[in-house]
Amino acid sequence: MLNKRGKPLMPCSPAKARLLLKEKKAIVVRRTPFTIQLTIATGETKQPGSLGVDAGYEHVGLSASTEKAELYASEVELRSGAVGLKPLPTLAKDHNRSKDRGDKT
Repeated sequence: MLNKRGKPLMPCSPAKARLLLKEKKAIVVRRTPFTIQLTIATGETKQPGSLGVDAGYEHVGLSASTEKAELYASEVELRSGAVGLKPLPTLAKDHNRSKDRGDKT
């Protein structure tokens, strides 16, 4: 969500965005990511937020939160930490070898 001058504001719920659009108090600026810009003057208060990153050996965790709620959270499993995986060139070589033999994969 952007203010009247195009500066970023805190995100709002989809229901609030629909209401603002219906009342012509906002316009759609971008569809991906969905961003609206207010057409009316408002206060420019923003909540302080924090980003947390936990870079572990097998997983990387990300979290964006305010004092009241967690806004975004994700976890990624790293390929190098997975047990039993062959390196990618080995997989490609095995695939091509089986394809040359006529094996069905």
